[in-house]
Amino acid sequence: MVYIDLTPFEQPIKTAAAKLKSDTGAATKAATDLTNLSKSLTTASNQHKADADKLQGNWVGEKGTTFGDRAKEKTVALDDASTWADKTAQSINDATTLIQQAEKEVQDLLREFDGDAHAVAAGVPEKDPGALAQAKAIIAGMASKYAKEAADVVNAAKGRLAEIVSNMGSTHPSSTGSDNGGSLGSRSSASGPGASSGGDVPSTGPVHLTPPSDQYGSGTKVKLPDGSTVEAPNERAAIAVRAALSRLGLPYVWGGTDPNKGMDCSGLTQWSYGQAGVHIPRTAATQTVGQKVSLNDIQPGDLIIWSGHVAMYIGNGQMVEEPHTGSVCHVVPLRTTNAGEPLLGVFRPSA
Repeated sequence: MVYIDLTPFEQPIKTAAAKLKSDTGAATKAATDLTNLSKSLTTASNQHKADADKLQGNWVGEKGTTFGDRAKEKTVALDDASTWADKTAQSINDATTLIQQAEKEVQDLLREFDGDAHAVAAGVPEKDPGALAQAKAIIAGMASKYAKEAADVVNAAKGRLAEIVSNMGSTHPSSTGSDNGGSLGSRSSASGPGASSGGDVPSTGPVHLTPPSDQYGSGTKVKLPDGSTVEAPNERAAIAVRAALSRLGLPYVWGGTDPNKGMDCSGLTQWSYGQAGVHIPRTAATQTVGQKVSLNDIQPGDLIIWSGHVAMYIGNGQMVEEPHTGSVCHVVPLRTTNAGEPLLGVFRPSA
């Protein structure tokens, strides 16, 4: 058997594995602390409700009603904070599991490559330079294939992590007694049914599950919720826009792909383009398909994509999106910022 040094061939795979190294112990501790916090907040909420019920029993009239309303607000705030802590802990656990699984996949690829490479080397006769050169060429080709698979694992993990981080950033405990400020996916108001009312308060309009065929136009024409009409670059884009608009009011569901029960941001865009016969990847960061266009050339149906969020431009300076947990599909003014996430660009899947 001829010895072939596999170190240079292994290096790209090992580099991919190194990108997945992290302090998962610290993350696990943070998740545990948040879980304990959630339990403590739930206990505090139950105690607060019990104490408030006792006190309110001694009051009658308007003051008693006012006290009861305020006490309920505080109970809801404690419950919301408990839910936030629990969901954040779950997100951290999901991220930790994701990293560990991705690292295992890359290590498995490395072991598989080593096994295949050793098998090739074992078949090379001694003192046969030609056979040795051919074996090295075969191993180099194998290494390239395995390195690409390892890179794909890393990139997929990065995309999924970006979505988890995005959802962690958009999930927050509510505060009582004050107006809600703007947050991820909800910058300002937009007119028409299903539009956001501004800040963090979503529309609660009905879900249009079976809209009339002409509700949002036909052909390349798209009738927007505000009554205006725009023209898409082609009929596929127009169908995608009309499909997305037909989900106005649909609840945001993280990881959701059900057009009747709930979807997340990339679930909405994937489903909408699917109605037009255009199949795009599942997650936001991987939907950078089709033609990349300048923001100045944006047209209805184009996707505005960040590292962990995606929205669809519908025309007239507006876009439709599934924003975040606790909200619904709505129309908002076009924007290029999203909670500090890097903008990957504007893409036209229908091109």
